[in-house]
Amino acid sequence: MTINPYASLPTTSSCISIDIPKGAVPGTAVKFTSDATTGTVNSLAVEISDLVAVFEVVSDQLNISFNYAGYPSPDTVDITAVSWSDAADCALLSDTVLSVEDVILGANFTAPITAITGASPATPTLITVTVAGGTRAKVIVDSGDKSTSVQTCNMSASLAVMSYNFTYQDTGTFDITVDAYNFVSNVTNTQTIDVYEAIDDLVLGGPTEILAPPGSSTWTVSAGANQGTLQDITCEWQMGNLFSSDFHSVSVINSSTPHQMEHAYQREDTGPQTITVNCSNAVSTQVLSKNVTVTWDNVTLGALTCNSSVFWNHTVTCQLGIVRFGTEACFEWDMGDGNAPVYYQDSSCAASVPAASPIYIQVIFLETTYS
Repeated sequence: MTINPYASLPTTSSCISIDIPKGAVPGTAVKFTSDATTGTVNSLAVEISDLVAVFEVVSDQLNISFNYAGYPSPDTVDITAVSWSDAADCALLSDTVLSVEDVILGANFTAPITAITGASPATPTLITVTVAGGTRAKVIVDSGDKSTSVQTCNMSASLAVMSYNFTYQDTGTFDITVDAYNFVSNVTNTQTIDVYEAIDDLVLGGPTEILAPPGSSTWTVSAGANQGTLQDITCEWQMGNLFSSDFHSVSVINSSTPHQMEHAYQREDTGPQTITVNCSNAVSTQVLSKNVTVTWDNVTLGALTCNSSVFWNHTVTCQLGIVRFGTEACFEWDMGDGNAPVYYQDSSCAASVPAASPIYIQVIFLETTYS
């Protein structure tokens, strides 16, 4: 067999390839291969170390491979290889680096299952990574939030503990992924984290004075200037001293969508009441309160004047001044002639009236003053 020498070293070729692994484990065999697409004879020469080189030639086939017994300890080895085929212009030179590395035994991390965003100042989420074994391992921690950059760290110790702080910019459910790898191994772990908006700037709005009846009104919980959008929170309302809690599941609160609570106070609720609402999610809570005065409105009468004398069987005219009409007012008129009283009522009487069927009349007040 005759091998014609080259005038210069080959660098590229479309008919031949050399496969040298990027990594190897100490003490294990390393395989080197070469393939050609033309010709009948293929050769492969590999400088395995400064002291060892291998040269193999095969005939009647276009692929060749051999195993080296292995490198004894972690190291970085410069590998030079040449592959040649007897076809015209079919040769390739390869210069590469083989990393002899220990296998990564394990990579674990701890992180909370919930996180907070939107708080001022920002609240970072701590992720602690532990990597065992492995030579020249790289660690990538991905928070799962597209707005958070991925961080990479190179480690050389056989046991390493690293801490990362991420500040989430968005709410939602994200997958935290930790990936520890080198050329001979890869370990990946994933954990889900739920990120919530901080509840820290809600405003309780509504009246502070209630007139009963009707005694009904609406109170609102709105987002303040520094409050981000809240989703799927719970608001617990207490409408006064003797009222039980009323829980509401609220899908959203933002600058344009408040949460509303309607309530009606009764006569027995007259006096000061304290409204309290506690809105919370998995990571934060805010308690708001408002003092409310419930007033049962009453009637304030002015002077009553009637005709001083009148003919028998003629109409007598009476005038009643009303300073404040009140609510659910009820008037009983007794004309002093022994007949049953007659009544005027506004919707219904607030006070008790005789059980016997009273006569209700419409009284036209000729002179009234309302406030």
